[in-house]
Amino acid sequence: MIYVMNDYELIYLIKTDGCEHALTFMYQKYQKFIWKIIHQLHLEEKEHDDFHQEGLLMLLKAIQTFDEHYNKSFTKYFELILKRHFYGLMRRLPTYQLYETTDFVKGFVLLEEEVEYLRFDSALEQEVHDRYFIYEQSIKEIAEATGLKTKQIYNAIYRIKEKYKIMI
Repeated sequence: MIYVMNDYELIYLIKTDGCEHALTFMYQKYQKFIWKIIHQLHLEEKEHDDFHQEGLLMLLKAIQTFDEHYNKSFTKYFELILKRHFYGLMRRLPTYQLYETTDFVKGFVLLEEEVEYLRFDSALEQEVHDRYFIYEQSIKEIAEATGLKTKQIYNAIYRIKEKYKIMI
């Protein structure tokens, strides 16, 4: 005779006896449910595994905190916890785009190689450019070597960066 336990009995076994078999059964039972919720959120595919792991953690939390006296089914309780947690995770996801290829970086590498040939109208900008971008001197070192104020050097660096933006 095969006896199928309901969620309440499984949760009781997990909470009181720490039954690993019951916990494994609950994980297996709710795997598809977690994946269903993940796919409903229309996440990028690279986020699916992370959200699945979070879903399993939320299942464990739901099992530990479930109280049957509130007349809610465990599935609805777990769904509520899971969705709230997933929505919180989605708000914290970075909003920037990660590119699969790095072709755009090659352009910058070429630009850096050609930096030595870049000439500026101002001798000040040329000197600051060479010292700051090519020889990687600090602003303090540049100020000591040229006798300029740090504010002048910051302004020159700003103008140089603006010219680079125009070039790109």
